[in-house]
Amino acid sequence: MFKWTSFVFAATLCAAPMVVMAQQDSDIDAVKKRAELNSAKADLEEARKKRDMAVAARWKDREVANQERELFNEKYQENKEKVDALMSERARLFEDVRVAREDLAQVKLQAEKARAEFLSLAAGPERLETLAKFQENGVPFNVAERVETQNKTKKEMSLYRDDPLRIAKSVIDVAKFEMAFTRESKVEKADLMFGSAVSQGDRMRLGGLYALQMAAVSDINGFHPSAIMLPVAGEKKRSFSWQENLTTDTKQNVAKAFANVKDSAFVMVPVDVLLSTELSSELANHTETTWKDDFKQFFKDGGILMYPIAALMVLGLLIFVWRLVWLLIAGFGGVGARRALKAVDAGDVALARKQTAKAHGEVGKVLKAVLCKNYTDRASAEKALEVLFAGEVPKLEKGLTWISVFASTAPLLGLLGTVMGMIELFDVITMHGTSDPKLLAGGISVALVTTEAGLIVAIPLQLLHTFLVNKSDALRGRMEKAGLAVLNALWIKEKGEN
Repeated sequence: MFKWTSFVFAATLCAAPMVVMAQQDSDIDAVKKRAELNSAKADLEEARKKRDMAVAARWKDREVANQERELFNEKYQENKEKVDALMSERARLFEDVRVAREDLAQVKLQAEKARAEFLSLAAGPERLETLAKFQENGVPFNVAERVETQNKTKKEMSLYRDDPLRIAKSVIDVAKFEMAFTRESKVEKADLMFGSAVSQGDRMRLGGLYALQMAAVSDINGFHPSAIMLPVAGEKKRSFSWQENLTTDTKQNVAKAFANVKDSAFVMVPVDVLLSTELSSELANHTETTWKDDFKQFFKDGGILMYPIAALMVLGLLIFVWRLVWLLIAGFGGVGARRALKAVDAGDVALARKQTAKAHGEVGKVLKAVLCKNYTDRASAEKALEVLFAGEVPKLEKGLTWISVFASTAPLLGLLGTVMGMIELFDVITMHGTSDPKLLAGGISVALVTTEAGLIVAIPLQLLHTFLVNKSDALRGRMEKAGLAVLNALWIKEKGEN
Protein backbone atom coordinates (compact mmCIF):
# COMPACT_ATOMS: atom_id res chain seq x y z
CA MET A 1 0.00 0.00 0.00
CA PHE A 2 2.72 2.38 0.83
CA LYS A 3 4.66 1.54 -2.29
CA TRP A 4 1.67 2.23 -4.41
CA THR A 5 1.17 5.60 -2.76
CA SER A 6 4.81 6.59 -3.21
CA PHE A 7 4.57 5.72 -6.87
CA VAL A 8 1.54 7.89 -7.35
CA PHE A 9 3.11 10.73 -5.57
CA ALA A 10 6.29 10.46 -7.61
CA ALA A 11 4.23 10.35 -10.82
CA THR A 12 2.38 13.40 -9.69
CA LEU A 13 5.59 15.32 -9.04
CA CYS A 14 6.84 14.43 -12.49
CA ALA A 15 3.63 15.39 -14.20
CA ALA A 16 3.36 18.82 -12.58
CA PRO A 17 5.55 20.73 -15.07
CA MET A 18 3.64 19.15 -17.89
CA VAL A 19 0.35 20.26 -16.41
CA VAL A 20 1.64 23.82 -16.09
CA MET A 21 2.66 23.81 -19.71
CA ALA A 22 -0.67 22.40 -20.73
CA GLN A 23 -2.40 25.06 -18.67
CA GLN A 24 -0.50 27.77 -20.46
CA ASP A 25 -1.43 26.37 -23.86
CA SER A 26 -5.00 26.11 -22.72
CA ASP A 27 -5.03 29.77 -21.67
CA ILE A 28 -3.60 30.82 -25.01
CA ASP A 29 -6.27 28.75 -26.78
CA ALA A 30 -8.93 30.23 -24.54
CA VAL A 31 -7.77 33.75 -25.37
CA LYS A 32 -7.84 32.90 -29.07
CA LYS A 33 -11.21 31.37 -28.75
CA ARG A 34 -12.46 34.35 -26.75
CA ALA A 35 -11.21 36.65 -29.46
CA GLU A 36 -12.87 34.53 -32.06
CA LEU A 37 -16.00 34.47 -29.94
CA ASN A 38 -15.97 38.23 -29.63
CA SER A 39 -15.48 38.51 -33.35
CA ALA A 40 -18.35 36.06 -33.89
CA LYS A 41 -20.49 38.06 -31.47
CA ALA A 42 -19.69 41.20 -33.41
CA ASP A 43 -20.55 39.41 -36.65
CA LEU A 44 -23.69 38.05 -35.05
CA GLU A 45 -24.66 41.46 -33.84
CA GLU A 46 -24.05 42.85 -37.28
CA ALA A 47 -26.04 39.97 -38.76
CA ARG A 48 -28.83 40.58 -36.25
CA LYS A 49 -28.90 44.22 -37.26
CA LYS A 50 -29.04 43.20 -40.92
CA ARG A 51 -31.78 40.70 -40.03
CA ASP A 52 -33.71 43.34 -38.16
CA MET A 53 -33.30 45.66 -41.10
CA ALA A 54 -34.41 42.86 -43.45
CA VAL A 55 -37.35 42.02 -41.19
CA ALA A 56 -38.28 45.65 -41.01
CA ALA A 57 -38.02 45.90 -44.78
CA ARG A 58 -40.07 42.70 -45.14
CA TRP A 59 -42.77 44.00 -42.81
CA LYS A 60 -42.77 47.22 -44.74
CA ASP A 61 -43.07 45.27 -47.97
CA ARG A 62 -45.82 43.16 -46.40
CA GLU A 63 -47.67 46.26 -45.34
CA VAL A 64 -47.35 47.57 -48.87
CA ALA A 65 -48.49 44.19 -50.21
CA ASN A 66 -51.42 44.17 -47.78
CA GLN A 67 -52.35 47.62 -48.85
CA GLU A 68 -52.06 46.64 -52.48
CA ARG A 69 -54.07 43.43 -51.77
CA GLU A 70 -56.75 45.41 -50.03
CA LEU A 71 -56.81 47.81 -52.95
CA PHE A 72 -56.91 44.84 -55.35
CA ASN A 73 -59.75 43.21 -53.36
CA GLU A 74 -61.66 46.43 -53.44
CA LYS A 75 -61.12 46.72 -57.19
CA TYR A 76 -61.88 43.02 -57.63
CA GLN A 77 -65.10 43.25 -55.60
CA GLU A 78 -66.08 46.35 -57.50
CA ASN A 79 -65.35 44.70 -60.86
CA LYS A 80 -67.07 41.50 -59.72
CA GLU A 81 -70.18 43.43 -58.86
CA LYS A 82 -69.99 45.05 -62.27
CA VAL A 83 -69.49 41.65 -63.95
CA ASP A 84 -72.40 40.16 -61.98
CA ALA A 85 -74.53 43.08 -63.04
CA LEU A 86 -73.40 42.57 -66.64
CA MET A 87 -74.10 38.81 -66.42
CA SER A 88 -77.55 39.53 -65.04
CA GLU A 89 -78.10 41.99 -67.83
CA ARG A 90 -76.74 39.43 -70.32
CA ALA A 91 -79.09 36.72 -68.97
CA ARG A 92 -81.98 39.16 -69.18
CA LEU A 93 -81.01 40.04 -72.74
CA PHE A 94 -80.67 36.35 -73.63
CA GLU A 95 -84.14 35.72 -72.18
CA ASP A 96 -85.49 38.64 -74.16
CA VAL A 97 -83.80 37.28 -77.29
CA ARG A 98 -85.20 33.79 -76.61
CA VAL A 99 -88.68 35.16 -76.11
CA ALA A 100 -88.26 37.24 -79.23
CA ARG A 101 -87.12 34.17 -81.18
CA GLU A 102 -90.06 32.15 -79.91
CA ASP A 103 -92.39 34.94 -80.87
CA LEU A 104 -90.68 35.11 -84.24
CA ALA A 105 -90.96 31.32 -84.70
CA GLN A 106 -94.61 31.46 -83.73
CA VAL A 107 -95.15 34.29 -86.16
CA LYS A 108 -93.33 32.32 -88.87
CA LEU A 109 -95.37 29.21 -88.06
CA GLN A 110 -98.58 31.16 -88.25
CA ALA A 111 -97.39 32.78 -91.46
CA GLU A 112 -96.50 29.36 -92.95
CA LYS A 113 -99.81 27.95 -91.79
CA ALA A 114 -101.65 30.89 -93.28
CA ARG A 115 -99.64 30.49 -96.47
CA ALA A 116 -100.32 26.72 -96.54
CA GLU A 117 -104.02 27.36 -95.99
CA PHE A 118 -103.93 29.91 -98.72
CA LEU A 119 -102.06 27.60 -101.09
CA SER A 120 -104.33 24.70 -100.19
CA LEU A 121 -107.10 26.65 -101.81
CA ALA A 122 -105.21 26.16 -105.04
CA ALA A 123 -106.32 22.85 -106.53
CA GLY A 124 -103.59 20.39 -107.43
CA PRO A 125 -103.38 17.89 -110.30
CA GLU A 126 -105.10 15.29 -108.11
CA ARG A 127 -108.26 17.38 -108.41
CA LEU A 128 -108.41 16.33 -112.03
CA GLU A 129 -108.19 12.58 -111.28
CA THR A 130 -111.95 12.29 -110.87
CA LEU A 131 -112.46 14.10 -114.15
CA ALA A 132 -109.83 11.91 -115.80
CA LYS A 133 -111.86 8.82 -114.87
CA PHE A 134 -114.51 9.94 -117.34
CA GLN A 135 -111.94 9.50 -120.05
CA GLU A 136 -110.90 6.07 -118.76
CA ASN A 137 -114.35 4.70 -117.96
CA GLY A 138 -116.39 6.39 -120.69
CA VAL A 139 -116.51 5.94 -124.42
CA PRO A 140 -113.42 7.43 -126.10
CA PHE A 141 -114.87 10.41 -127.96
CA ASN A 142 -113.31 13.88 -128.19
CA VAL A 143 -110.32 12.43 -126.33
CA ALA A 144 -107.74 14.79 -127.83
CA GLU A 145 -109.72 17.89 -126.99
CA ARG A 146 -110.50 16.70 -123.45
CA VAL A 147 -106.88 15.74 -122.76
CA GLU A 148 -105.65 19.08 -124.11
CA THR A 149 -108.06 20.95 -121.85
CA GLN A 150 -106.90 19.05 -118.77
CA ASN A 151 -103.20 19.43 -119.67
CA LYS A 152 -103.71 23.17 -120.02
CA THR A 153 -105.28 23.27 -116.57
CA LYS A 154 -102.40 21.22 -115.10
CA LYS A 155 -99.91 23.70 -116.55
CA GLU A 156 -101.80 26.60 -114.97
CA MET A 157 -101.73 24.76 -111.64
CA SER A 158 -97.94 24.63 -111.73
CA LEU A 159 -97.50 28.25 -112.92
CA TYR A 160 -100.12 30.04 -110.80
CA ARG A 161 -100.00 28.28 -107.45
CA ASP A 162 -100.18 31.67 -105.75
CA ASP A 163 -103.46 32.43 -107.48
CA PRO A 164 -105.99 29.83 -106.23
CA LEU A 165 -108.92 31.69 -107.72
CA ARG A 166 -107.52 31.38 -111.20
CA ILE A 167 -106.79 27.66 -110.73
CA ALA A 168 -110.26 27.07 -109.27
CA LYS A 169 -111.81 28.80 -112.28
CA SER A 170 -109.80 26.57 -114.63
CA VAL A 171 -110.84 23.40 -112.76
CA ILE A 172 -114.48 24.49 -112.85
CA ASP A 173 -114.19 25.13 -116.58
CA VAL A 174 -112.80 21.61 -117.10
CA ALA A 175 -115.58 20.16 -114.95
CA LYS A 176 -118.19 22.05 -116.93
CA PHE A 177 -116.63 20.78 -120.14
CA GLU A 178 -116.72 17.16 -118.89
CA MET A 179 -120.26 17.53 -117.57
CA ALA A 180 -121.36 18.92 -120.91
CA PHE A 181 -119.74 15.91 -122.61
CA THR A 182 -121.36 13.36 -120.27
CA ARG A 183 -124.87 14.75 -120.71
CA GLU A 184 -124.57 15.37 -124.42
CA SER A 185 -126.83 13.32 -126.68
CA LYS A 186 -125.58 13.45 -130.22
CA VAL A 187 -126.66 11.86 -133.50
CA GLU A 188 -124.63 12.59 -136.60
CA LYS A 189 -123.75 11.41 -140.05
CA ALA A 190 -120.22 10.08 -140.26
CA ASP A 191 -117.82 7.81 -142.11
CA LEU A 192 -117.97 4.50 -140.28
CA MET A 193 -115.40 1.71 -140.12
CA PHE A 194 -116.65 -1.89 -140.30
CA GLY A 195 -113.65 -4.16 -140.40
CA SER A 196 -111.44 -2.72 -143.09
CA ALA A 197 -114.31 -1.14 -145.07
CA VAL A 198 -115.55 2.43 -144.76
CA SER A 199 -119.29 3.07 -145.03
CA GLN A 200 -121.54 6.05 -144.75
CA GLY A 201 -124.00 5.88 -141.89
CA ASP A 202 -125.32 7.25 -138.60
CA ARG A 203 -123.61 7.45 -135.24
CA MET A 204 -125.32 7.97 -131.89
CA ARG A 205 -123.72 8.83 -128.56
CA LEU A 206 -125.18 9.52 -125.13
CA GLY A 207 -122.55 11.14 -122.96
CA GLY A 208 -119.81 8.73 -121.97
CA LEU A 209 -122.12 5.72 -121.54
CA TYR A 210 -122.46 4.26 -124.98
CA ALA A 211 -122.18 4.81 -128.68
CA LEU A 212 -123.89 3.10 -131.62
CA GLN A 213 -123.26 3.21 -135.32
CA MET A 214 -125.11 1.71 -138.28
CA ALA A 215 -124.31 1.75 -141.96
CA ALA A 216 -126.86 3.25 -144.34
CA VAL A 217 -126.58 0.37 -146.79
CA SER A 218 -127.71 -3.14 -145.79
CA ASP A 219 -125.71 -6.30 -146.42
CA ILE A 220 -126.72 -9.41 -148.39
CA ASN A 221 -128.70 -10.72 -145.40
CA GLY A 222 -130.83 -7.60 -145.23
CA PHE A 223 -129.16 -6.25 -142.05
CA HIS A 224 -127.40 -2.94 -141.83
CA PRO A 225 -123.82 -3.41 -140.55
CA SER A 226 -123.92 -2.25 -136.95
CA ALA A 227 -121.48 -1.83 -134.09
CA ILE A 228 -121.67 -0.90 -130.41
CA MET A 229 -118.90 0.72 -128.40
CA LEU A 230 -118.51 -1.75 -125.52
CA PRO A 231 -116.01 -2.08 -122.66
CA VAL A 232 -113.48 -4.89 -122.73
CA ALA A 233 -111.29 -6.03 -119.85
CA GLY A 234 -107.76 -4.66 -120.05
CA GLU A 235 -104.66 -5.34 -117.99
CA LYS A 236 -104.81 -2.11 -115.96
CA LYS A 237 -108.09 -0.39 -116.80
CA ARG A 238 -111.27 -0.78 -118.81
CA SER A 239 -110.94 -0.01 -122.50
CA PHE A 240 -113.57 0.35 -125.22
CA SER A 241 -113.77 -1.00 -128.73
CA TRP A 242 -116.33 -1.25 -131.50
CA GLN A 243 -118.02 -4.66 -131.34
CA GLU A 244 -119.44 -5.76 -134.69
CA ASN A 245 -120.16 -9.41 -133.90
CA LEU A 246 -123.66 -8.67 -132.63
CA THR A 247 -126.55 -11.06 -132.23
CA THR A 248 -129.53 -10.79 -134.51
CA ASP A 249 -131.71 -9.31 -131.76
CA THR A 250 -129.05 -6.72 -130.96
CA LYS A 251 -128.78 -5.64 -134.62
CA GLN A 252 -132.56 -5.28 -134.79
CA ASN A 253 -132.53 -3.17 -131.61
CA VAL A 254 -129.82 -0.93 -133.06
CA ALA A 255 -131.90 -0.39 -136.20
CA LYS A 256 -134.98 0.40 -134.05
CA ALA A 257 -132.95 2.91 -132.03
CA PHE A 258 -131.89 4.87 -135.11
CA ALA A 259 -135.43 4.68 -136.51
CA ASN A 260 -136.91 6.00 -133.25
CA VAL A 261 -134.48 8.94 -133.23
CA LYS A 262 -136.25 10.29 -136.32
CA ASP A 263 -139.81 9.45 -135.31
CA SER A 264 -139.94 9.57 -131.48
CA ALA A 265 -138.40 11.31 -128.50
CA PHE A 266 -138.17 7.99 -126.63
CA VAL A 267 -135.35 5.67 -127.72
CA MET A 268 -134.48 2.20 -126.39
CA VAL A 269 -130.83 1.31 -126.86
CA PRO A 270 -129.26 -2.16 -126.38
CA VAL A 271 -126.49 -1.36 -123.95
CA ASP A 272 -125.50 -2.05 -120.34
CA VAL A 273 -125.42 1.28 -118.48
CA LEU A 274 -123.21 -0.29 -115.76
CA LEU A 275 -120.54 -0.88 -118.41
CA SER A 276 -119.95 -4.46 -117.29
CA THR A 277 -117.34 -6.20 -119.41
CA GLU A 278 -119.02 -9.60 -119.01
CA LEU A 279 -122.50 -8.40 -119.95
CA SER A 280 -121.09 -6.38 -122.82
CA SER A 281 -119.26 -9.45 -124.10
CA GLU A 282 -122.43 -11.49 -123.77
CA LEU A 283 -124.36 -8.77 -125.60
CA ALA A 284 -121.93 -8.78 -128.48
CA ASN A 285 -121.05 -12.49 -128.69
CA HIS A 286 -124.05 -14.36 -127.32
CA THR A 287 -124.54 -17.80 -128.89
CA GLU A 288 -126.84 -20.73 -128.14
CA THR A 289 -125.15 -23.50 -126.20
CA THR A 290 -126.04 -27.14 -125.48
CA TRP A 291 -125.87 -28.88 -122.14
CA LYS A 292 -122.53 -30.35 -123.20
CA ASP A 293 -121.15 -26.88 -123.83
CA ASP A 294 -122.53 -25.68 -120.51
CA PHE A 295 -120.92 -28.64 -118.75
CA LYS A 296 -117.57 -27.95 -120.43
CA GLN A 297 -117.78 -24.29 -119.45
CA PHE A 298 -118.76 -25.28 -115.90
CA PHE A 299 -115.78 -27.66 -115.72
CA LYS A 300 -113.48 -24.99 -117.15
CA ASP A 301 -114.67 -22.33 -114.72
CA GLY A 302 -113.90 -24.62 -111.79
CA GLY A 303 -110.22 -24.72 -112.64
CA ILE A 304 -107.66 -27.41 -111.98
CA LEU A 305 -109.38 -28.74 -108.83
CA MET A 306 -112.29 -29.98 -110.94
CA TYR A 307 -110.09 -32.87 -112.09
CA PRO A 308 -109.53 -34.39 -108.60
CA ILE A 309 -113.18 -33.80 -107.74
CA ALA A 310 -114.23 -35.62 -110.92
CA ALA A 311 -111.70 -38.38 -110.12
CA LEU A 312 -113.28 -38.81 -106.67
CA MET A 313 -116.70 -39.11 -108.31
CA VAL A 314 -115.51 -41.75 -110.79
CA LEU A 315 -113.60 -43.76 -108.20
CA GLY A 316 -116.51 -43.60 -105.78
CA LEU A 317 -118.94 -44.87 -108.43
CA LEU A 318 -116.56 -47.66 -109.46
CA ILE A 319 -116.14 -48.78 -105.86
CA PHE A 320 -119.92 -48.59 -105.37
CA VAL A 321 -120.60 -50.77 -108.43
CA TRP A 322 -117.91 -53.25 -107.35
CA ARG A 323 -119.20 -53.54 -103.79
CA LEU A 324 -122.83 -53.63 -104.86
CA VAL A 325 -122.18 -56.50 -107.27
CA TRP A 326 -120.12 -58.30 -104.63
CA LEU A 327 -122.82 -57.87 -101.96
CA LEU A 328 -125.51 -59.06 -104.38
CA ILE A 329 -123.48 -62.16 -105.21
CA ALA A 330 -122.54 -62.76 -101.58
CA GLY A 331 -126.15 -62.27 -100.48
CA PHE A 332 -127.53 -64.69 -103.07
CA GLY A 333 -127.63 -68.05 -101.31
CA GLY A 334 -129.56 -69.85 -104.01
CA VAL A 335 -132.43 -72.32 -103.70
CA GLY A 336 -130.33 -74.63 -101.56
CA ALA A 337 -129.91 -72.04 -98.82
CA ARG A 338 -133.62 -71.23 -98.71
CA ARG A 339 -134.58 -74.91 -98.59
CA ALA A 340 -131.96 -75.63 -95.95
CA LEU A 341 -133.32 -72.82 -93.74
CA LYS A 342 -136.87 -74.10 -94.22
CA ALA A 343 -135.71 -77.62 -93.25
CA VAL A 344 -133.96 -76.17 -90.19
CA ASP A 345 -137.12 -74.34 -89.21
CA ALA A 346 -139.08 -77.63 -89.69
CA GLY A 347 -136.55 -79.51 -87.54
CA ASP A 348 -135.37 -81.79 -90.39
CA VAL A 349 -131.60 -81.59 -89.91
CA ALA A 350 -130.82 -84.38 -92.37
CA LEU A 351 -132.66 -82.61 -95.18
CA ALA A 352 -131.04 -79.33 -94.18
CA ARG A 353 -127.57 -80.88 -94.46
CA LYS A 354 -128.47 -82.33 -97.85
CA GLN A 355 -129.70 -78.93 -99.16
CA THR A 356 -126.72 -77.07 -97.65
CA ALA A 357 -124.44 -78.65 -100.24
CA LYS A 358 -126.35 -76.66 -102.89
CA ALA A 359 -126.20 -73.35 -100.95
CA HIS A 360 -124.07 -70.38 -102.09
CA GLY A 361 -123.01 -66.99 -100.80
CA GLU A 362 -122.29 -65.91 -97.25
CA VAL A 363 -125.40 -67.56 -95.83
CA GLY A 364 -124.34 -70.82 -97.51
CA LYS A 365 -120.92 -70.53 -95.84
CA VAL A 366 -122.59 -70.19 -92.46
CA LEU A 367 -124.80 -73.23 -93.06
CA LYS A 368 -121.88 -75.31 -94.30
CA ALA A 369 -119.70 -74.28 -91.36
CA VAL A 370 -122.23 -75.77 -88.93
CA LEU A 371 -124.18 -78.51 -90.74
CA CYS A 372 -121.38 -80.07 -92.79
CA LYS A 373 -119.20 -80.81 -89.76
CA ASN A 374 -119.80 -82.90 -86.67
CA TYR A 375 -119.17 -80.91 -83.51
CA THR A 376 -119.14 -82.51 -80.10
CA ASP A 377 -120.95 -79.62 -78.46
CA ARG A 378 -122.52 -76.24 -79.19
CA ALA A 379 -119.53 -74.30 -77.93
CA SER A 380 -117.31 -75.81 -80.60
CA ALA A 381 -119.85 -74.87 -83.30
CA GLU A 382 -120.12 -71.31 -81.96
CA LYS A 383 -116.34 -70.97 -82.03
CA ALA A 384 -116.33 -72.12 -85.65
CA LEU A 385 -118.99 -69.51 -86.46
CA GLU A 386 -116.98 -66.81 -84.70
CA VAL A 387 -113.93 -67.68 -86.79
CA LEU A 388 -116.09 -67.58 -89.92
CA PHE A 389 -117.62 -64.22 -88.99
CA ALA A 390 -114.18 -62.80 -88.14
CA GLY A 391 -113.02 -63.59 -91.66
CA GLU A 392 -116.18 -62.76 -93.62
CA VAL A 393 -117.54 -59.63 -91.92
CA PRO A 394 -114.52 -57.43 -92.92
CA LYS A 395 -115.15 -58.56 -96.50
CA LEU A 396 -118.68 -57.15 -96.25
CA GLU A 397 -117.33 -53.72 -95.22
CA LYS A 398 -114.38 -53.70 -97.60
CA GLY A 399 -114.21 -50.54 -99.76
CA LEU A 400 -117.03 -48.74 -97.93
CA THR A 401 -114.58 -46.56 -96.01
CA TRP A 402 -113.13 -45.25 -99.28
CA ILE A 403 -116.54 -44.11 -100.47
CA SER A 404 -117.02 -42.26 -97.18
CA VAL A 405 -113.56 -40.68 -97.52
CA PHE A 406 -114.33 -39.56 -101.08
CA ALA A 407 -117.66 -38.09 -99.95
CA SER A 408 -115.88 -36.13 -97.20
CA THR A 409 -112.95 -35.01 -99.36
CA ALA A 410 -114.95 -33.71 -102.33
CA PRO A 411 -116.51 -30.69 -100.52
CA LEU A 412 -113.13 -29.87 -98.95
CA LEU A 413 -111.55 -29.74 -102.39
CA GLY A 414 -114.48 -27.60 -103.51
CA LEU A 415 -113.89 -25.23 -100.60
CA LEU A 416 -110.19 -25.08 -101.45
CA GLY A 417 -111.07 -24.17 -105.04
CA THR A 418 -113.42 -21.47 -103.79
CA VAL A 419 -110.68 -19.98 -101.59
CA MET A 420 -108.27 -19.99 -104.52
CA GLY A 421 -110.92 -18.36 -106.71
CA MET A 422 -111.60 -15.68 -104.10
CA ILE A 423 -107.88 -14.91 -103.86
CA GLU A 424 -107.76 -14.45 -107.63
CA LEU A 425 -110.88 -12.27 -107.42
CA PHE A 426 -109.24 -10.06 -104.81
CA ASP A 427 -106.24 -9.69 -107.11
CA VAL A 428 -108.63 -8.55 -109.85
CA ILE A 429 -110.24 -6.08 -107.42
CA THR A 430 -106.78 -4.76 -106.53
CA MET A 431 -106.02 -4.13 -110.20
CA HIS A 432 -109.40 -2.93 -111.51
CA GLY A 433 -111.20 -1.73 -108.37
CA THR A 434 -114.82 -2.37 -107.39
CA SER A 435 -116.49 -0.08 -109.89
CA ASP A 436 -118.09 -3.00 -111.74
CA PRO A 437 -120.57 -4.94 -109.52
CA LYS A 438 -121.35 -7.32 -112.36
CA LEU A 439 -117.70 -8.25 -112.63
CA LEU A 440 -117.51 -8.95 -108.90
CA ALA A 441 -120.70 -11.03 -108.98
CA GLY A 442 -119.38 -13.00 -111.95
CA GLY A 443 -116.04 -13.60 -110.23
CA ILE A 444 -117.71 -14.80 -107.04
CA SER A 445 -119.99 -17.15 -108.98
CA VAL A 446 -116.98 -18.66 -110.76
CA ALA A 447 -115.16 -19.05 -107.44
CA LEU A 448 -118.11 -21.00 -106.01
CA VAL A 449 -118.15 -23.49 -108.90
CA THR A 450 -115.77 -25.90 -107.15
CA THR A 451 -117.85 -25.85 -103.96
CA GLU A 452 -120.92 -26.68 -106.02
CA ALA A 453 -119.06 -29.49 -107.79
CA GLY A 454 -117.79 -30.83 -104.47
CA LEU A 455 -121.30 -30.97 -103.05
CA ILE A 456 -122.62 -32.56 -106.25
CA VAL A 457 -120.06 -35.34 -105.76
CA ALA A 458 -120.32 -35.62 -101.97
CA ILE A 459 -124.11 -35.91 -101.62
CA PRO A 460 -124.62 -38.89 -104.00
CA LEU A 461 -121.52 -40.66 -102.67
CA GLN A 462 -122.75 -40.26 -99.11
CA LEU A 463 -126.16 -41.68 -100.07
CA LEU A 464 -124.52 -44.59 -101.94
CA HIS A 465 -122.26 -45.24 -98.96
CA THR A 466 -125.27 -45.35 -96.66
CA PHE A 467 -127.04 -47.70 -99.08
CA LEU A 468 -124.07 -50.10 -99.14
CA VAL A 469 -123.70 -49.97 -95.35
CA ASN A 470 -127.38 -50.89 -94.94
CA LYS A 471 -126.96 -53.65 -97.53
CA SER A 472 -123.92 -55.00 -95.70
CA ASP A 473 -125.67 -54.82 -92.31
CA ALA A 474 -128.70 -56.65 -93.74
CA LEU A 475 -126.51 -59.46 -95.11
CA ARG A 476 -124.66 -59.70 -91.82
CA GLY A 477 -127.99 -59.92 -90.01
CA ARG A 478 -129.09 -62.76 -92.32
CA MET A 479 -125.83 -64.60 -91.62
CA GLU A 480 -126.26 -64.23 -87.84
CA LYS A 481 -129.90 -65.29 -88.07
CA ALA A 482 -129.04 -68.38 -90.15
CA GLY A 483 -126.21 -69.38 -87.80
CA LEU A 484 -128.38 -68.95 -84.70
CA ALA A 485 -131.23 -70.92 -86.29
CA VAL A 486 -128.93 -73.82 -87.17
CA LEU A 487 -127.34 -73.90 -83.72
CA ASN A 488 -130.71 -73.87 -82.02
CA ALA A 489 -132.08 -76.54 -84.35
CA LEU A 490 -129.15 -78.90 -83.81
CA TRP A 491 -128.61 -78.73 -80.11
CA ILE A 492 -132.20 -78.23 -79.01
CA LYS A 493 -133.14 -81.38 -81.04
CA GLU A 494 -130.27 -83.41 -79.60
CA LYS A 495 -131.22 -82.30 -76.11
CA GLY A 496 -134.78 -83.38 -76.76
CA GLU A 497 -133.65 -86.79 -78.05
CA ASN A 498 -131.45 -87.30 -75.03
